[in-house]
Amino acid sequence: ATAATTTTRPQSNLANLGELEGTLWTKLANYHINSGEFELARSVYEEAMENVSRVRDFSLIFDEYMKFEEGVVEAMMELMEEEDEDGEAVGDDRGVVAGDAPDPSGREGEDKEDLDILLGDAYAKDRNDGGGQGDDDDAPASADIELALARAENLTSRRPLLLNRVLLRQNPHNVGEWTKRSTLHLQLGQTRQAIKALEEAFKSVKAVKSVNGSPSVLWTGLAGIYEDKEKDIDAARTVYRRVCRNGEYLFSDVDDLAQLWAGWVEFELRHENWDNALSVARQSVSNPEPERRNRITRGLGRSLRLWNLLLDLEESLGTVQTTKDAYNRVIEAKVATPSHLLNFASFLTEHKYFEESFNAYERGVELFPFPHPGAKLIWRAYLDSFAKRYEGTKIPRTRELFDRCVEICPPDQASGFFLSYGSFEEQYGLTKRALAVYEKMCTTLPPEEKFSAYQLYIAKTVKYLGVTATRPLYERAIAALEDEPAAKMCLEFSEMETTLGEVERARAALTYGAQLADPRRYPEYWAKWHDFEVQNGNEETFREMLRIKRSVQAAFSTVNYNAAEMGAGAPKVETLSDDRALEEIAAREGVRVHEQPRIGGFVQGKRTAEIKDLEEVERRAAKIARRIGESGDTPIGGGDDIDLSDDEDDVDEGIEVTAPVQNVQTKAIPAAVYGGLASKGGES
Repeated sequence: ATAATTTTRPQSNLANLGELEGTLWTKLANYHINSGEFELARSVYEEAMENVSRVRDFSLIFDEYMKFEEGVVEAMMELMEEEDEDGEAVGDDRGVVAGDAPDPSGREGEDKEDLDILLGDAYAKDRNDGGGQGDDDDAPASADIELALARAENLTSRRPLLLNRVLLRQNPHNVGEWTKRSTLHLQLGQTRQAIKALEEAFKSVKAVKSVNGSPSVLWTGLAGIYEDKEKDIDAARTVYRRVCRNGEYLFSDVDDLAQLWAGWVEFELRHENWDNALSVARQSVSNPEPERRNRITRGLGRSLRLWNLLLDLEESLGTVQTTKDAYNRVIEAKVATPSHLLNFASFLTEHKYFEESFNAYERGVELFPFPHPGAKLIWRAYLDSFAKRYEGTKIPRTRELFDRCVEICPPDQASGFFLSYGSFEEQYGLTKRALAVYEKMCTTLPPEEKFSAYQLYIAKTVKYLGVTATRPLYERAIAALEDEPAAKMCLEFSEMETTLGEVERARAALTYGAQLADPRRYPEYWAKWHDFEVQNGNEETFREMLRIKRSVQAAFSTVNYNAAEMGAGAPKVETLSDDRALEEIAAREGVRVHEQPRIGGFVQGKRTAEIKDLEEVERRAAKIARRIGESGDTPIGGGDDIDLSDDEDDVDEGIEVTAPVQNVQTKAIPAAVYGGLASKGGES
């Protein structure tokens, strides 16, 4: 068959065979190899790799192609070694003519035919033309080997590009693969091929179907090749002009086109074309021509990327007036952010346009009212700038600004403004107004911040009005705060009264705060009251403190807390025991505590527990004394039933009394009490 008829194949039918496509291509190539048509086999492999769309088929074809080239190289090497051996044999037998002793079996002819089939038509032609005679035979053989090696190396180096082409046939809208193809060409030093690949990508990739990257990357990459590899600045600028101004490519996202405009500006800045860069930045946000106006180009006027770039260039390269115009345009377009307003006001302040900067702040607080996160930043900068500018010369106007701010500010964000307001009044205004600001802060802030606010208010009152003026503040704070901070405020109130020598007032504050402090959760409160009574109280006040503690414990006994609320892991507070505290109180008051002797005949019970406080001792001693006093008038025996109270068990707990029992009357026990035991006793 001729080459024309052999290369004519039904490609459409092969493409419809699915997974068998790669196998059929390799079988077709093997047919040509077995026929000795190596060039046709190579063309089949190349055509197969250019048409398959599955990686599996490509891998199968490429592996077979590589094995074929390696086999060609090995066959040429073996043939060259055999020719060297034959040459040596001919040198030894120079008198023998080549045709005088033919091989009777015809084996030599068959071997040559096999080599012709393996090495291809070119080798057979060279051999038939007499190219294998003499010393000149080595040159064609070595050239053929080098050619075969070059083909194998070229095939290996082309594998990434061939595989990339297969992936692009699967999805021609894969931006990442097009970018990779351009990079592969650049790595091989094929700059023109890289440019051609990107130009092909512009025609193949549709923006609405693009995956694995933005189409703007393709245009930026093409401009970068012209700029870095070709050193052609005009060509790179032409690329940006084609896509930005002429609109050769239709994007689906405004940000993609904005990236190219920004890349164009940065390109001009890299080459120090300052005027061109500023001009391009201004054009990027301007209204497009009617013939280029569409959804994407209209959206450029609201791109923050381009506005930020333009404002930076205007401040650096433009004039004051052009910068003001640019900021006014971005505010009017309602694209401005809080950072734009702050930068605009700062720019005006640097150039001594103070009133215009305050006007910019006013526009900012109108555009971004509370509770917008940027409102706090704008108000903070506004108040600081105004106070720094006038320094107390326009106090009424400053107060008006502060009042506006604290009125509209949410409570959870108002603490900083109240502090600034109070500091301003302390520095430039009146003390009474400053205290009024702090008082309003205490009533405005959320509950979790009120404790700190009241502490500040009380500290400022002590500074300007004295300690005694804080008593009503403490009372209002305790009434307004929740339980835990109110208990802490009671402790501070008590400490303040103690420093003034008002012990009773301090104890009253502690007594009031005790109902808010659960001993299980706030042991610090009771430890401080304990120390207070040890230092300033007596036995009666200490007993009263213990009584209140028991009542509070009983009140909170039905309340359950988890481990976190109970303060698990908190360090323990070392306090004096009650006995030790009583001893210190007795030593300070000059009272000697006597150890009470035990009453003879009383035996300590097994279930006796340690007596915890003095009140329990007194209660039990009173019971014993009452029983002893009643025994003098009431007969021990009689016809009535013996009244045994439940409290009798308390007598068996080892209570000590101060005097022995006296004047005890005795009487014979009636026999009826003993029952049957009386007769037995008489007989005995």
